[in-house]
Amino acid sequence: MRIRRRAAGITLVLMTASLNLLGTPSTAAAQPQGGIVLSVRSHWQTLADSHHVYFSAPGDDAVLATDHDGQIVKKLEGLDGARGMTESADESTLYVALPDADAISVVDTATLTETRRISTGAGTEPESLALAGGRLYFGYQATVFDGGIGSVALTGAIPTVSLDDNPVWYSKPRLASSPGAPDRLVAADSEGSLGMRVYDVSSGTLQETAYSDAVGGVKDMAITPDGSSVITANGSNYYHQRWRLSDLTEEAQYDTGPYPNSVAVDSHGTVAAGIVAGGQWDVYIYRPGETAAYRTVALSPGYADLLDRGVAWAPDGSRLFTTRFPYSGEFVLDIVDDIAKASSTITLSAPPTNPIGTPVTVTGKLTSLVSFPKRGAVTVTRDGVALPDVKVARDGTFSFSDTPPDWNTYPQYTVTYAGDARHVPGTADVMVEFVG
Repeated sequence: MRIRRRAAGITLVLMTASLNLLGTPSTAAAQPQGGIVLSVRSHWQTLADSHHVYFSAPGDDAVLATDHDGQIVKKLEGLDGARGMTESADESTLYVALPDADAISVVDTATLTETRRISTGAGTEPESLALAGGRLYFGYQATVFDGGIGSVALTGAIPTVSLDDNPVWYSKPRLASSPGAPDRLVAADSEGSLGMRVYDVSSGTLQETAYSDAVGGVKDMAITPDGSSVITANGSNYYHQRWRLSDLTEEAQYDTGPYPNSVAVDSHGTVAAGIVAGGQWDVYIYRPGETAAYRTVALSPGYADLLDRGVAWAPDGSRLFTTRFPYSGEFVLDIVDDIAKASSTITLSAPPTNPIGTPVTVTGKLTSLVSFPKRGAVTVTRDGVALPDVKVARDGTFSFSDTPPDWNTYPQYTVTYAGDARHVPGTADVMVEFVG
């Protein structure tokens, strides 16, 4: 017996490789069958604000900017090795780390032009960026063997750069900050070594307030909007973790699956946690404070992986942007704009074998973290041939019986819930062997 489960509900804008719009957004039937092919050959980070989605592309020396529908607004070129990005609170300025130029680019988001380039010093190769305490912080290569945290004072007419007097990092640290804790900076080791620290930066210097050696090799992290916790994506785990900023005690785990590589939190505290296509789902969505996903999203038709730091929210939480890499070689943007809807999970059970000429009974259950409307029903097909719809009981259970033609010894039954105002569609398959 073979059973598969799927959930749908990603609204995708479908475009050709040249990014010519083919049609209006439509709801995918089971898993995404397309996406927006981006005109880049590399990716390091996806970042979104109220108007744009930005993709840093180190192999292209560029940042690609699209609107929220995925149409290109501009490709900023000449940005040497563009990697980490962060944005001012008013969204007027985008900062881009340029490790190949030992510099940080300052971009006016209204015109999408570089207005200034701040040198960080020879050999520093800045990577991750964060704004905190009125300064711009950057993870960089401090020595041959150590990573450090530098900062840029942005208030003066000429930016002033300060480098780390006591680098303690095995590699360039990942950095994160949040308006909910404006004077806090969180840093975590980005390679194999363990280590995460919280700093008070209100004085303009790094004052360590918490340390933990329980996590390292962090691919991505995000601070909750209230500034109380940080969520990490550690590629060696099978779950995302949430840490209390006051003392870096682990508060919770999100059971996402193998190889977490992305995390983003919207302004309401909704968490999007991504993994490297380790199972059926690529992204798990959690309401603030909850650790049971109300929505799962599958991004990968065929062979594709969600990219590191490839998840970003529209600030108001109305859309989720994800970037993936199909094995065919393109970099693809998927847009989820029905994100408030919950998943519809269908589980099926049937005997692995059944005598030819006698009916087989398939039982199932429709579940979700959000209640379904009364008098629900699911549709059923046998190898694409429609069978009568099946009513769903109040507890979500249902069953049906069928006798296929004698020649059909391996029928596949597909059960689908069409979705409703609060749920995305869901579908599941089960195959039964009929024996003589």
